Amino acid sequence: MAFVDRNLPAVAAPLLKADLGLSDTQLGLLDGPAFVLLYVAGMLASWPLARSRHRFRLLAGCIATWAAGMVMFAFGHAFMVLVVARALVGLGQAAYVPLALSLIVEYAATAWRARSIAIFTAGAAVGRSLSLLLGGLTLALFARWMPGSGFAHWRLLFLVMAAPNLFLIVMLLRRAELPHTPLPSPREVFRQMLAAFRERPGVMCAYLCGAGASVLVVQAVGAWAPSVLHREQGLAPAVAALMFGTSLLVVSPLGYFIAGTLVDKRKKTLSPMVIVMCAMLLVVPLLDLTPRASSAAMACGLLALTSMMGGIAALATLAGLPSMLRAPLHDAGLRIFLAFTTMTGVALGPFMTGVVSDGLGMGGHGLSSALRSVCVCAAIVGMTAALLARTGWYRAAIETTS
Repeated sequence: MAFVDRNLPAVAAPLLKADLGLSDTQLGLLDGPAFVLLYVAGMLASWPLARSRHRFRLLAGCIATWAAGMVMFAFGHAFMVLVVARALVGLGQAAYVPLALSLIVEYAATAWRARSIAIFTAGAAVGRSLSLLLGGLTLALFARWMPGSGFAHWRLLFLVMAAPNLFLIVMLLRRAELPHTPLPSPREVFRQMLAAFRERPGVMCAYLCGAGASVLVVQAVGAWAPSVLHREQGLAPAVAALMFGTSLLVVSPLGYFIAGTLVDKRKKTLSPMVIVMCAMLLVVPLLDLTPRASSAAMACGLLALTSMMGGIAALATLAGLPSMLRAPLHDAGLRIFLAFTTMTGVALGPFMTGVVSDGLGMGGHGLSSALRSVCVCAAIVGMTAALLARTGWYRAAIETTS
């Protein structure tokens, strides 16, 4: 549900543009930087929550926070109100994601850790797909049942999609809390994390850059693919969202499971960095073909496969991170990782694509070319970073387990 709610602006983008007169840059701002505004700060500031004995209650509070942001977005009439609402959604999810991920890393067997993370990450992919599917279907039903509604359909969409969160809050509040292993003091964890970065600054930076580039591809494609299908292939907004959502529902979880299995069962020559290089390499020809797609089905397939490749690379970096760090540093390391990839991927991907589209004057006829320019640059950065971090990751993983 977090990712269903997070990606709704991509579904409603054509309606937001028509109803409020927003530019592509403003749409990209809502999808990326507005969400990240409090997301990164909240993720790092919520670090003490990982030490709580009431983690399920905290997760319920996180859901309540982003549901409130959804309601605020639905009733917003000014662009800045929408920005604040998106920031509130980001704040709620900022604390939720690393806390849930830490629970998985803490309780998963080492031999199944990457696949356990893949299941969690597949929830993100499924949520992104369901956002398009359910959002597109809901908009289609509104258009049929309430064609002359005075309350804009995109506003009703946000209210309807916020409602299931109430059920999830109740479920989490009814859960019995799990036993929690005490963590070292924050000062000690900070000292150890700083020492790990000082020991391998180049490897750590290259590793994070590869991860950020991978997430950028996923987020940019997810945010703009429905608009590409709408503007360039002539599909209605609801149909475009449904088509792309159906494609992602199949290929994205498959990509995450492939990456998780490869990381868990890797041989000596197949590190997470090799997986990143191969996946990012395939992004380039897929996006190069997209502006020349001869049909909506072809364009949708190319965009879905591009998202799948980015997801494979992103999952490989996420699943490979705990192997570089000692157990007490896992939670702090995951938060730093998620904060960085959110700033680079979630904030910059959708936003830069909108800026390039507006700046080149492409309007509705060259959005896929703008998407290609942004994502191909990210893929090149990702491949280079993965190549630089490959050997250093092996050394860190060996030293951590020895």
